[in-house]
Amino acid sequence: MSSQHSIACGRRVVREFQATGGSTWETVHAVKSHCGVSLLRAHRITYGFTLVEVAQRLQQLVNDGESSGRGLSHQSVSRWETGLDMPSYQFLDALCRLYRTRPDRLGFGHDYTDDEQERPRSRLLLRHELRGGPTPSETVRALEDSLALSGYLVYVLPPSEYIPARMRDLAQIHQLKLAEPTPDLRQRLHRVEAIVAGLIAFRLNDVADLHDTFMWFYKARRAARQAGDTALEAWLHGHMAHTHECYRHALDQGLAAAKSAQAAGGRVPTAAGVFGLLAEAGIQARIRRRRETLVSIAAAERMFTELPLEETTDDNLGTSEYILRWHQSHALSSIGDWRSAEEIRTRMLELPMADKDHVGRSLLDLDMAAVYARQGDMDHARELIGQVWRALPPELRVGQVRRNVSQLVVGLPNSMRDGIFEK
Repeated sequence: MSSQHSIACGRRVVREFQATGGSTWETVHAVKSHCGVSLLRAHRITYGFTLVEVAQRLQQLVNDGESSGRGLSHQSVSRWETGLDMPSYQFLDALCRLYRTRPDRLGFGHDYTDDEQERPRSRLLLRHELRGGPTPSETVRALEDSLALSGYLVYVLPPSEYIPARMRDLAQIHQLKLAEPTPDLRQRLHRVEAIVAGLIAFRLNDVADLHDTFMWFYKARRAARQAGDTALEAWLHGHMAHTHECYRHALDQGLAAAKSAQAAGGRVPTAAGVFGLLAEAGIQARIRRRRETLVSIAAAERMFTELPLEETTDDNLGTSEYILRWHQSHALSSIGDWRSAEEIRTRMLELPMADKDHVGRSLLDLDMAAVYARQGDMDHARELIGQVWRALPPELRVGQVRRNVSQLVVGLPNSMRDGIFEK
Protein backbone atom coordinates (compact mmCIF):
# COMPACT_ATOMS: atom_id res chain seq x y z
CA MET A 1 0.00 0.00 0.00
CA SER A 2 3.04 2.28 -0.08
CA SER A 3 1.96 3.63 -3.47
CA GLN A 4 -1.13 5.21 -1.97
CA HIS A 5 -1.22 8.98 -1.69
CA SER A 6 -1.94 10.76 1.56
CA ILE A 7 -5.40 11.65 2.86
CA ALA A 8 -4.51 15.32 2.28
CA CYS A 9 -3.91 14.54 -1.41
CA GLY A 10 -7.29 12.84 -1.65
CA ARG A 11 -9.00 15.79 -0.05
CA ARG A 12 -7.40 18.12 -2.59
CA VAL A 13 -8.88 15.99 -5.39
CA VAL A 14 -12.27 16.16 -3.68
CA ARG A 15 -12.09 19.96 -3.43
CA GLU A 16 -11.19 20.25 -7.12
CA PHE A 17 -14.10 18.12 -8.28
CA GLN A 18 -16.58 19.72 -5.92
CA ALA A 19 -15.52 23.18 -7.09
CA THR A 20 -16.31 22.21 -10.70
CA GLY A 21 -19.65 20.52 -9.99
CA GLY A 22 -18.48 16.91 -10.24
CA SER A 23 -20.88 14.25 -8.94
CA THR A 24 -20.10 12.16 -5.85
CA TRP A 25 -19.47 9.07 -7.98
CA GLU A 26 -17.12 10.94 -10.32
CA THR A 27 -15.27 12.34 -7.30
CA VAL A 28 -14.93 8.88 -5.75
CA HIS A 29 -13.50 7.52 -9.00
CA ALA A 30 -11.08 10.45 -9.26
CA VAL A 31 -9.81 9.85 -5.70
CA LYS A 32 -9.43 6.11 -6.36
CA SER A 33 -7.61 6.67 -9.66
CA HIS A 34 -5.37 9.51 -8.49
CA CYS A 35 -4.51 8.30 -4.99
CA GLY A 36 -4.40 4.53 -5.55
CA VAL A 37 -6.90 3.68 -2.79
CA SER A 38 -9.81 1.27 -2.69
CA LEU A 39 -13.33 2.33 -3.66
CA LEU A 40 -14.40 2.03 -0.04
CA ARG A 41 -11.64 4.33 1.19
CA ALA A 42 -12.27 6.73 -1.70
CA HIS A 43 -15.87 7.05 -0.51
CA ARG A 44 -14.75 7.88 3.01
CA ILE A 45 -12.29 10.52 1.74
CA THR A 46 -14.96 12.01 -0.53
CA TYR A 47 -17.40 12.31 2.37
CA GLY A 48 -14.70 13.71 4.67
CA PHE A 49 -15.11 11.06 7.39
CA THR A 50 -12.42 9.69 9.67
CA LEU A 51 -12.22 5.96 10.43
CA VAL A 52 -13.63 6.57 13.91
CA GLU A 53 -16.55 8.58 12.51
CA VAL A 54 -17.40 5.83 10.01
CA ALA A 55 -17.34 3.18 12.76
CA GLN A 56 -19.61 5.30 14.95
CA ARG A 57 -22.07 6.08 12.15
CA LEU A 58 -22.23 2.45 11.02
CA GLN A 59 -22.81 1.34 14.61
CA GLN A 60 -25.70 3.79 14.88
CA LEU A 61 -27.23 2.66 11.56
CA VAL A 62 -27.08 -0.98 12.58
CA ASN A 63 -28.48 -0.27 16.04
CA ASP A 64 -31.32 1.73 14.48
CA GLY A 65 -32.21 -1.42 12.61
CA GLU A 66 -32.75 -3.21 15.91
CA SER A 67 -29.71 -5.43 15.64
CA SER A 68 -27.03 -5.67 18.26
CA GLY A 69 -24.15 -4.87 15.94
CA ARG A 70 -21.84 -4.34 18.86
CA GLY A 71 -18.09 -4.31 18.88
CA LEU A 72 -17.36 -2.45 15.63
CA SER A 73 -13.99 -0.66 15.79
CA HIS A 74 -12.28 1.71 13.44
CA GLN A 75 -9.61 -0.96 12.96
CA SER A 76 -12.28 -3.20 11.41
CA VAL A 77 -13.27 -0.42 9.01
CA SER A 78 -9.61 -0.01 8.05
CA ARG A 79 -9.33 -3.74 7.32
CA TRP A 80 -12.36 -3.54 5.02
CA GLU A 81 -10.79 -0.60 3.17
CA THR A 82 -7.49 -2.39 2.65
CA GLY A 83 -9.08 -5.70 1.58
CA LEU A 84 -7.89 -7.64 4.62
CA ASP A 85 -11.43 -8.47 5.71
CA MET A 86 -15.06 -8.29 4.55
CA PRO A 87 -17.97 -6.62 6.33
CA SER A 88 -20.90 -8.73 7.42
CA TYR A 89 -24.20 -8.42 5.55
CA GLN A 90 -25.52 -6.02 8.20
CA PHE A 91 -22.53 -3.72 7.99
CA LEU A 92 -22.39 -3.92 4.20
CA ASP A 93 -25.98 -2.76 4.11
CA ALA A 94 -25.10 0.02 6.59
CA LEU A 95 -22.15 1.08 4.39
CA CYS A 96 -24.46 1.37 1.38
CA ARG A 97 -26.87 3.47 3.44
CA LEU A 98 -24.07 5.66 4.80
CA TYR A 99 -22.60 6.38 1.36
CA ARG A 100 -25.95 6.21 -0.47
CA THR A 101 -24.75 3.71 -3.02
CA ARG A 102 -24.70 0.00 -3.82
CA PRO A 103 -22.20 -2.78 -2.92
CA ASP A 104 -20.32 -2.96 -6.25
CA ARG A 105 -19.53 0.75 -6.05
CA LEU A 106 -17.94 0.12 -2.67
CA GLY A 107 -15.77 -2.63 -4.13
CA PHE A 108 -17.83 -5.61 -3.01
CA GLY A 109 -19.05 -7.71 -5.93
CA HIS A 110 -19.73 -6.57 -9.49
CA ASP A 111 -22.52 -4.92 -11.44
CA TYR A 112 -23.59 -7.38 -14.14
CA THR A 113 -26.39 -5.30 -15.64
CA ASP A 114 -26.22 -4.13 -19.26
CA ASP A 115 -26.86 -0.51 -18.36
CA GLU A 116 -23.50 1.21 -18.78
CA GLN A 117 -24.67 4.80 -18.47
CA GLU A 118 -23.83 5.14 -14.77
CA ARG A 119 -20.14 4.34 -15.27
CA PRO A 120 -17.90 7.39 -15.68
CA ARG A 121 -16.05 6.14 -18.75
CA SER A 122 -19.11 4.86 -20.57
CA ARG A 123 -21.11 7.96 -19.76
CA LEU A 124 -18.44 10.13 -21.35
CA LEU A 125 -18.26 7.98 -24.48
CA LEU A 126 -22.05 7.70 -24.79
CA ARG A 127 -22.36 11.47 -24.63
CA HIS A 128 -19.99 11.74 -27.58
CA GLU A 129 -21.75 9.02 -29.54
CA LEU A 130 -25.40 9.91 -28.87
CA ARG A 131 -25.17 13.69 -28.91
CA GLY A 132 -22.65 14.01 -31.70
CA GLY A 133 -20.19 15.77 -29.41
CA PRO A 134 -16.42 15.90 -29.85
CA THR A 135 -14.34 12.77 -29.40
CA PRO A 136 -11.82 12.62 -26.53
CA SER A 137 -9.04 13.34 -29.02
CA GLU A 138 -10.86 16.42 -30.31
CA THR A 139 -11.47 17.61 -26.75
CA VAL A 140 -7.77 17.29 -25.91
CA ARG A 141 -6.87 19.19 -29.07
CA ALA A 142 -9.27 21.98 -28.07
CA LEU A 143 -7.69 22.14 -24.61
CA GLU A 144 -4.22 22.31 -26.17
CA ASP A 145 -5.30 25.05 -28.55
CA SER A 146 -6.69 27.11 -25.67
CA LEU A 147 -3.47 27.10 -23.62
CA ALA A 148 -2.01 30.25 -25.18
CA LEU A 149 -5.21 32.18 -24.53
CA SER A 150 -5.36 30.80 -20.98
CA GLY A 151 -1.82 32.03 -20.43
CA TYR A 152 -2.65 35.46 -21.78
CA LEU A 153 -5.70 35.75 -19.54
CA VAL A 154 -3.68 35.15 -16.35
CA TYR A 155 -3.25 38.87 -15.84
CA VAL A 156 -6.30 40.02 -17.79
CA LEU A 157 -9.15 38.31 -15.94
CA PRO A 158 -9.72 38.83 -12.21
CA PRO A 159 -8.77 35.81 -10.07
CA SER A 160 -12.43 35.14 -9.22
CA GLU A 161 -13.07 34.43 -12.91
CA TYR A 162 -9.74 33.05 -14.02
CA ILE A 163 -9.16 30.36 -11.40
CA PRO A 164 -12.64 28.75 -11.61
CA ALA A 165 -12.31 28.65 -15.42
CA ARG A 166 -9.03 26.76 -15.18
CA MET A 167 -10.51 24.47 -12.54
CA ARG A 168 -13.21 23.55 -15.06
CA ASP A 169 -10.46 22.73 -17.55
CA LEU A 170 -8.89 20.41 -14.98
CA ALA A 171 -12.21 18.72 -14.29
CA GLN A 172 -12.53 18.03 -18.01
CA ILE A 173 -8.98 16.63 -18.05
CA HIS A 174 -9.73 14.33 -15.11
CA GLN A 175 -12.93 13.13 -16.75
CA LEU A 176 -11.01 12.27 -19.91
CA LYS A 177 -8.47 10.35 -17.84
CA LEU A 178 -11.27 8.24 -16.39
CA ALA A 179 -12.22 7.27 -19.95
CA GLU A 180 -9.04 5.16 -20.20
CA PRO A 181 -7.40 7.09 -23.06
CA THR A 182 -4.61 5.75 -25.25
CA PRO A 183 -1.03 6.18 -23.96
CA ASP A 184 -0.44 9.07 -26.40
CA LEU A 185 -3.63 10.82 -25.36
CA ARG A 186 -2.84 10.30 -21.67
CA GLN A 187 0.61 11.85 -22.14
CA ARG A 188 -0.97 14.88 -23.83
CA LEU A 189 -3.49 15.15 -21.00
CA HIS A 190 -0.67 15.16 -18.45
CA ARG A 191 1.02 17.98 -20.37
CA VAL A 192 -2.14 20.09 -20.53
CA GLU A 193 -2.78 19.42 -16.84
CA ALA A 194 0.75 20.58 -15.95
CA ILE A 195 0.33 23.85 -17.85
CA VAL A 196 -3.15 24.58 -16.49
CA ALA A 197 -2.09 23.81 -12.91
CA GLY A 198 1.01 25.96 -13.42
CA LEU A 199 -1.10 28.88 -14.63
CA ILE A 200 -3.32 28.55 -11.57
CA ALA A 201 -0.18 28.66 -9.42
CA PHE A 202 0.99 31.83 -11.22
CA ARG A 203 -2.26 33.60 -10.41
CA LEU A 204 -2.30 32.32 -6.83
CA ASN A 205 1.24 33.63 -6.36
CA ASP A 206 -0.23 37.12 -6.60
CA VAL A 207 -3.35 36.72 -4.51
CA ALA A 208 -3.02 33.70 -2.21
CA ASP A 209 -0.52 32.34 0.29
CA LEU A 210 2.58 30.18 0.22
CA HIS A 211 0.79 26.89 0.91
CA ASP A 212 -1.81 27.28 -1.87
CA THR A 213 0.72 28.45 -4.43
CA PHE A 214 3.21 25.65 -3.89
CA MET A 215 0.46 23.03 -3.71
CA TRP A 216 -0.47 23.87 -7.29
CA PHE A 217 3.14 24.05 -8.42
CA TYR A 218 3.76 20.56 -7.03
CA LYS A 219 0.64 19.30 -8.81
CA ALA A 220 1.87 20.88 -12.05
CA ARG A 221 5.37 19.47 -11.69
CA ARG A 222 4.03 15.96 -11.04
CA ALA A 223 1.94 16.13 -14.21
CA ALA A 224 4.93 17.44 -16.20
CA ARG A 225 6.98 14.46 -15.05
CA GLN A 226 4.18 12.08 -16.02
CA ALA A 227 4.18 13.73 -19.44
CA GLY A 228 7.96 13.29 -19.68
CA ASP A 229 8.35 16.94 -20.73
CA THR A 230 11.66 18.33 -19.43
CA ALA A 231 11.11 21.73 -21.08
CA LEU A 232 7.82 22.05 -19.23
CA GLU A 233 9.52 21.12 -15.95
CA ALA A 234 12.10 23.86 -16.58
CA TRP A 235 9.30 26.38 -17.16
CA LEU A 236 7.78 25.41 -13.82
CA HIS A 237 11.13 25.48 -11.99
CA GLY A 238 11.71 29.07 -13.06
CA HIS A 239 8.35 30.22 -11.76
CA MET A 240 8.75 28.24 -8.56
CA ALA A 241 12.06 30.03 -8.02
CA HIS A 242 10.30 33.37 -8.39
CA THR A 243 7.70 32.27 -5.84
CA HIS A 244 10.47 31.45 -3.35
CA GLU A 245 11.75 35.00 -3.83
CA CYS A 246 8.29 36.59 -3.48
CA TYR A 247 7.66 34.88 -0.15
CA ARG A 248 11.30 35.15 0.99
CA HIS A 249 11.01 31.42 1.63
CA ALA A 250 13.89 28.90 1.41
CA LEU A 251 15.90 31.09 -0.94
CA ASP A 252 18.55 28.40 -1.36
CA GLN A 253 15.89 26.09 -2.79
CA GLY A 254 14.68 28.90 -5.00
CA LEU A 255 18.18 29.46 -6.31
CA ALA A 256 18.50 25.75 -7.11
CA ALA A 257 15.19 25.83 -8.99
CA ALA A 258 16.35 28.88 -10.96
CA LYS A 259 19.55 27.05 -11.92
CA SER A 260 17.51 24.02 -13.01
CA ALA A 261 15.43 26.22 -15.30
CA GLN A 262 18.60 27.64 -16.85
CA ALA A 263 20.30 24.27 -17.33
CA ALA A 264 17.43 22.47 -19.05
CA GLY A 265 18.11 23.96 -22.47
CA GLY A 266 21.84 23.31 -22.44
CA ARG A 267 23.54 25.76 -24.78
CA VAL A 268 20.31 26.58 -26.61
CA PRO A 269 18.56 29.82 -25.53
CA THR A 270 15.12 29.05 -24.09
CA ALA A 271 12.31 31.07 -22.57
CA ALA A 272 12.62 28.98 -19.41
CA GLY A 273 16.34 29.78 -19.31
CA VAL A 274 15.64 33.50 -19.52
CA PHE A 275 13.08 33.30 -16.76
CA GLY A 276 15.46 31.22 -14.66
CA LEU A 277 18.06 33.98 -14.94
CA LEU A 278 15.47 36.61 -14.00
CA ALA A 279 14.35 34.55 -11.01
CA GLU A 280 17.98 34.19 -9.95
CA ALA A 281 18.45 37.95 -10.24
CA GLY A 282 15.50 38.49 -7.91
CA ILE A 283 16.85 36.04 -5.35
CA GLN A 284 20.39 37.41 -5.51
CA ALA A 285 18.99 40.92 -5.03
CA ARG A 286 16.94 39.71 -2.08
CA ILE A 287 20.10 38.49 -0.32
CA ARG A 288 21.97 41.69 -1.27
CA ARG A 289 24.41 40.20 -3.76
CA ARG A 290 24.71 43.16 -6.09
CA ARG A 291 27.31 41.80 -8.52
CA GLU A 292 25.52 38.46 -8.98
CA THR A 293 22.24 40.32 -9.51
CA LEU A 294 23.66 42.50 -12.27
CA VAL A 295 25.33 39.50 -13.95
CA SER A 296 22.02 37.60 -14.04
CA ILE A 297 20.12 40.62 -15.38
CA ALA A 298 22.64 41.10 -18.19
CA ALA A 299 22.66 37.39 -19.04
CA ALA A 300 18.86 37.35 -19.24
CA GLU A 301 18.94 40.37 -21.57
CA ARG A 302 21.43 38.67 -23.90
CA MET A 303 19.54 35.36 -24.00
CA PHE A 304 16.22 37.13 -24.56
CA THR A 305 17.52 38.74 -27.77
CA GLU A 306 18.34 35.25 -29.09
CA LEU A 307 14.89 33.75 -28.48
CA PRO A 308 12.64 32.93 -31.43
CA LEU A 309 9.69 35.30 -31.74
CA GLU A 310 7.11 32.66 -30.74
CA GLU A 311 8.75 32.34 -27.30
CA THR A 312 8.38 36.05 -26.49
CA THR A 313 4.60 36.48 -26.76
CA ASP A 314 2.38 37.59 -23.87
CA ASP A 315 0.91 34.15 -23.19
CA ASN A 316 3.04 33.27 -20.15
CA LEU A 317 4.12 30.06 -21.88
CA GLY A 318 7.30 31.83 -22.92
CA THR A 319 9.07 34.93 -21.61
CA SER A 320 7.77 38.17 -23.08
CA GLU A 321 9.50 41.55 -23.04
CA TYR A 322 6.98 42.65 -20.43
CA ILE A 323 8.07 39.83 -18.11
CA LEU A 324 11.74 40.58 -18.85
CA ARG A 325 11.40 44.30 -18.00
CA TRP A 326 9.23 43.68 -14.93
CA HIS A 327 11.78 41.35 -13.33
CA GLN A 328 14.73 43.53 -14.28
CA SER A 329 13.13 46.58 -12.68
CA HIS A 330 12.14 44.57 -9.61
CA ALA A 331 15.66 43.21 -9.06
CA LEU A 332 17.32 46.60 -9.61
CA SER A 333 14.96 48.24 -7.12
CA SER A 334 15.79 45.56 -4.57
CA ILE A 335 19.50 46.38 -4.71
CA GLY A 336 18.80 50.12 -4.53
CA ASP A 337 19.66 51.00 -8.15
CA TRP A 338 16.53 53.09 -8.48
CA ARG A 339 17.62 55.13 -11.52
CA SER A 340 18.15 52.03 -13.66
CA ALA A 341 15.01 50.44 -12.22
CA GLU A 342 12.91 53.48 -13.11
CA GLU A 343 14.37 53.65 -16.61
CA ILE A 344 13.43 50.01 -17.30
CA ARG A 345 10.05 50.48 -15.63
CA THR A 346 9.34 53.38 -18.00
CA ARG A 347 10.08 51.10 -20.97
CA MET A 348 7.85 48.42 -19.46
CA LEU A 349 4.92 50.81 -19.08
CA GLU A 350 4.96 51.37 -22.84
CA LEU A 351 4.10 47.70 -23.45
CA PRO A 352 0.45 46.63 -23.90
CA MET A 353 0.46 44.16 -21.01
CA ALA A 354 1.35 46.92 -18.54
CA ASP A 355 -2.23 48.21 -18.66
CA LYS A 356 -3.63 44.76 -17.89
CA ASP A 357 -1.37 43.49 -15.11
CA HIS A 358 -2.70 45.57 -12.22
CA VAL A 359 -0.94 43.54 -9.54
CA GLY A 360 2.39 43.66 -11.37
CA ARG A 361 2.28 47.46 -11.75
CA SER A 362 1.31 47.85 -8.12
CA LEU A 363 4.21 45.72 -6.95
CA LEU A 364 6.71 47.79 -8.96
CA ASP A 365 5.21 50.97 -7.49
CA LEU A 366 5.66 49.47 -4.04
CA ASP A 367 9.27 48.67 -4.96
CA MET A 368 9.77 52.38 -5.60
CA ALA A 369 8.03 53.22 -2.32
CA ALA A 370 10.55 50.96 -0.59
CA VAL A 371 13.38 52.84 -2.34
CA TYR A 372 11.97 56.16 -1.12
CA ALA A 373 11.75 54.78 2.42
CA ARG A 374 15.38 53.57 2.34
CA GLN A 375 16.44 57.03 1.20
CA GLY A 376 14.52 58.59 4.08
CA ASP A 377 11.90 60.23 1.85
CA MET A 378 8.94 59.05 3.94
CA ASP A 379 6.47 61.56 2.50
CA HIS A 380 6.85 60.21 -1.03
CA ALA A 381 6.83 56.62 0.26
CA ARG A 382 3.58 57.22 2.18
CA GLU A 383 1.92 58.92 -0.78
CA LEU A 384 2.83 56.13 -3.20
CA ILE A 385 1.68 53.38 -0.83
CA GLY A 386 -1.71 55.08 -0.47
CA GLN A 387 -2.04 55.55 -4.24
CA VAL A 388 -1.34 51.88 -4.92
CA TRP A 389 -3.87 50.70 -2.36
CA ARG A 390 -6.66 53.02 -3.48
CA ALA A 391 -6.16 52.27 -7.18
CA LEU A 392 -6.60 48.51 -6.80
CA PRO A 393 -10.03 46.85 -6.72
CA PRO A 394 -10.73 45.15 -3.35
CA GLU A 395 -10.33 41.71 -4.92
CA LEU A 396 -6.64 42.43 -5.59
CA ARG A 397 -5.83 43.96 -2.19
CA VAL A 398 -4.60 40.57 -1.05
CA GLY A 399 -1.57 38.32 -1.34
CA GLN A 400 1.66 39.99 -2.36
CA VAL A 401 0.23 43.50 -2.47
CA ARG A 402 -1.19 43.26 1.05
CA ARG A 403 2.04 41.76 2.43
CA ASN A 404 4.22 44.41 0.82
CA VAL A 405 1.94 47.27 1.88
CA SER A 406 1.86 45.98 5.47
CA GLN A 407 5.65 45.75 5.63
CA LEU A 408 6.07 49.26 4.22
CA VAL A 409 3.48 50.82 6.54
CA VAL A 410 5.15 49.25 9.57
CA GLY A 411 8.37 50.98 8.51
CA LEU A 412 6.74 54.42 8.50
CA PRO A 413 6.81 56.68 11.58
CA ASN A 414 3.72 56.20 13.76
CA SER A 415 2.54 59.73 13.01
CA MET A 416 2.37 58.96 9.27
CA ARG A 417 0.35 55.74 9.42
CA ASP A 418 -3.07 57.19 10.19
CA GLY A 419 -5.27 57.96 7.19
CA ILE A 420 -2.84 56.51 4.67
CA PHE A 421 -5.58 54.55 2.90
CA GLU A 422 -8.18 57.31 2.92
CA LYS A 423 -8.94 59.27 -0.23
